[in-house]
Amino acid sequence: MNTSKRVAWPDKNHILATAATNPAYSRCITGALFLLGAILCVVALGWGSGLFATVVILMASGSVSVLFFPFHYLGVKGITILYICSLALELLIH
Repeated sequence: MNTSKRVAWPDKNHILATAATNPAYSRCITGALFLLGAILCVVALGWGSGLFATVVILMASGSVSVLFFPFHYLGVKGITILYICSLALELLIH
């Protein structure tokens, strides 16, 4: 969403605005974060489960960004609160 020309995002912070002006930089950061997450999933869960979890997390994050971001249902604060509540629920159940 950061490098998209069609999605308007007027209140970008400085880091995202800088990354949007240089799409190659933004793609490198995205790739590095994806690779780090995939490696952590594989280390924590093993090869099969880790790669499967990586694909599931990638699909879930894509659907959440498509659902919430363009329609402005939740802002950054709302998504952060939702994430913290989900994390707390996960930690309590586990």
